[in-house]
Amino acid sequence: MQKVSKSIFREYDIRGIVPDELNEDSISEIAESIALKCHNESVDEVVIGRDGRLSGSSLLESLQESLNNNGINTINIGLVTSPLLYYAAKKRDSKSGIMITGSHNPKNYNGIKLVINDKPVSGKEIFKLSNISTTSKYSNGKNIFLDFKENYIAEVAKDFSFKKLKIVVDCGNGAAGIIAPDLLRAVGCEVVEIFCDVDGNFPNHHPDPGKEKNLIDLKKKVREVSADLGIAFDGDGDRLGAVTSSGELIYPDQMMMIFAKKILSDESGKTIVFDVKCSDFLPKIIKEHGGIPFMSPTGHFHIKNNIKKYNAVLGGEMSGHIFFNDIWYGFDDGHYSAIRLIDIINETGLSLDDLLDDLPISFSTPELNINVPEKDKFKIIDNFIENASIDGEKDLTDGLRASFKNGWALLRASNTTPKLVLRFEADSEKSLKMIQHNFLKELKKFLPNEDINLEY
Repeated sequence: MQKVSKSIFREYDIRGIVPDELNEDSISEIAESIALKCHNESVDEVVIGRDGRLSGSSLLESLQESLNNNGINTINIGLVTSPLLYYAAKKRDSKSGIMITGSHNPKNYNGIKLVINDKPVSGKEIFKLSNISTTSKYSNGKNIFLDFKENYIAEVAKDFSFKKLKIVVDCGNGAAGIIAPDLLRAVGCEVVEIFCDVDGNFPNHHPDPGKEKNLIDLKKKVREVSADLGIAFDGDGDRLGAVTSSGELIYPDQMMMIFAKKILSDESGKTIVFDVKCSDFLPKIIKEHGGIPFMSPTGHFHIKNNIKKYNAVLGGEMSGHIFFNDIWYGFDDGHYSAIRLIDIINETGLSLDDLLDDLPISFSTPELNINVPEKDKFKIIDNFIENASIDGEKDLTDGLRASFKNGWALLRASNTTPKLVLRFEADSEKSLKMIQHNFLKELKKFLPNEDINLEY
């Protein structure tokens, strides 16, 4: 691959800055590699789509042309969310799809998420694509345009119907704007929209509901219109954020506790998968309600694989990716997760504030980030694990999660950005501050030249 930087091949997907790292030429070369992988796995058709980023249209066109030139038929579904792309792929015999998306990253990023034969292509399989060089020896494939949006909405709406609940939805000017408001209305909700027009400039706020600063407008609007709850999505609609009627943020691991209680009431004895960033209370609640908790490395690739491996009914990450595998398809789906949350509110007659109040009181931080050079982040983690003076039980599932008698601390490297990721939880505010202080003091020894300003 002459035109493609290998640095854009990441653990979970392909991701880079446009046009320096990712452009029409590099997409075309990557598509050649994907086409060869498809042929090797007896796949002759893939569903393709894009999110609302400014570069998406031209990159999708280049992707389609290269796949067709290399003997792969394409089903072009245009501007969609990643969940809608996954859904469309599930409905085709090939069970394969390619999504052009920058996810929750800044507007100058774009990338590829890839499913072949119903399996996410990540980890070693992603990196292999960077080494493939091929000359097409196949007859040209064909392209057709299809729309799966109405099929998706109809399938969800046949299972769910709600009394009039008022929902504020913030799509962050991302691709969820094309489906989330319509889906919510189809199941009977009164919908108040903010930032639901698709705009790849993201003029109102960054499209990442995992950061509380991006939910300020949502909280304000929920209180202003006396809504039952507010929901938000990232740029490609696979992450869910939520706030209560009082405007309080509910963390994704808290949502997982609520979902776990509900699902295990019907599916006792089943496994629920969650990532290393989640609260200690989550596995406790899973066990209390008859389930089997399994802690996984962070990343949709790992969560999906562990869901399949253990036939889990539910999976989730602190980032807001939630995977329903009971009556849904097991992929991360922000808008479907919103429906399931609303369903619990509708069925119980309780507000989201009530459901939140029923959970254990947690003294914790959100996900915290430290900016470090991309080339150094994994070395820093390895050095810290090997040499840091950390008392407590060490878990190396993903980075280092150290458990103490009164809480825990996590340090891992982000697989998608040049950052270290931290989170802390404790049994009191005092313990939380102590654990955080001691852990960061030790980390500073390994980052002597870094000003450790935690990014919320």
